Amino acid sequence: MQSTSTQYKLVLLALSPLALAHVIYRSFKDGGIQYFLQRLGFTYTRSKSKPIHFHCASVGEYLTAKALIFTLLKKYPDSFIAITTNTPTAASLVKKDLNNNIAHYYFPLDFAFSVNRFLKHVQPCASFIMETEIWPTYYSQASKLSLPISIINARLSNKTLQANSFIKREYKRALINVNQIFTRSKQDLKNYLSLGADPQSVVILGNLKYAMLNNKNDQLACTTIKRPFFLGASTHEDEELQLSRHVELLKRKNYLLVLAPRYPDRCKALAKNLKYNGLNVAVRSEHDEITDETDIYIVDTLGELDIFYNEAALVFVGGSLIGRGGHNVLEPARYGKCIMVGPYTENFALEINDLLEADAIIQVNDNNELGIQLISLLKNDSQRESYGKNAMFFVSQHSEILNNYLENLESIIEANKRSLVG
Repeated sequence: MQSTSTQYKLVLLALSPLALAHVIYRSFKDGGIQYFLQRLGFTYTRSKSKPIHFHCASVGEYLTAKALIFTLLKKYPDSFIAITTNTPTAASLVKKDLNNNIAHYYFPLDFAFSVNRFLKHVQPCASFIMETEIWPTYYSQASKLSLPISIINARLSNKTLQANSFIKREYKRALINVNQIFTRSKQDLKNYLSLGADPQSVVILGNLKYAMLNNKNDQLACTTIKRPFFLGASTHEDEELQLSRHVELLKRKNYLLVLAPRYPDRCKALAKNLKYNGLNVAVRSEHDEITDETDIYIVDTLGELDIFYNEAALVFVGGSLIGRGGHNVLEPARYGKCIMVGPYTENFALEINDLLEADAIIQVNDNNELGIQLISLLKNDSQRESYGKNAMFFVSQHSEILNNYLENLESIIEANKRSLVG
């Protein structure tokens, strides 16, 4: 067991005013009083039984973990699962899936007082951390209580690998307290070892994103959109305006442009800007009718993106025409869609490279090149279908990954579900 350093504690203390300000801001913005209190370690409900804990920082991590969580519930129907998130957006998705076996909490800030209150009241029997979250205080306090910590679908960003010596040193101390690190790839394994992880704790299990659940919903096909459409998914500011420049091109083939921004709270301002540019815009939450004159349909609701992936003729995955690093391209791949991305895809570099090798995705350098590709794809149905079939086949080849994770997590749960915490 490795405790957090005095230097780390002093840095946390110095940053505490900023952390508190951020929590207050998010509480007023969209998190509410529960977000404020739980991030500080209050109002956690004491569990009747010791839950299996999954920490999913944001939306992407929860969607990745979802198949694993619900498959575990089938295996352990009497178990209780506590899911923590950092963001209210992710919390809203988790809350849609709540039942008698699942509870949601906000993850505590990495201060000893808030972490200890979380561990005292929630009392997990095992803690599974999704992907990249390394919290020195949480890992240290959990280790003191003999609570096993595992990092699932583990990956490290270039930002983490290029961090200064102080941060790397603290991460190394934190990783000493981790029991298992299940990585996506050989490169991820090497990255964790370079950060100081114990070689005996690191195992390659594959990319869990390949095992994400399909949430089919057929209501859309007959009721909402009756025209073929090009979906801009998880888009960011400026990307929607760039995509809107292709409206006339799409309308020549009677295609609709559907935009599902990454952050729905931007949608009112987005609709206003698009209308200012002379475009006919319909908004999902307003129940606007889609007519032959509608240029753009804005999806400003949460938890429905799979519906639109299921029905789209073509998909652009956002965060990639601007420097945001891109978003999950495997979600539309599961639906056998022709997928396009821009040049900024470092967040999903592994997935993009694999899909490019499988001829299952199209990557463009800028919006002009995207328009050229659109012209070709709209004219050639077989080309579009070929990319979609390749994408679906690629994902289907990785069906064993979920079982690999299940086997390893089950062994941890079986060994620790009766352990006492606190």
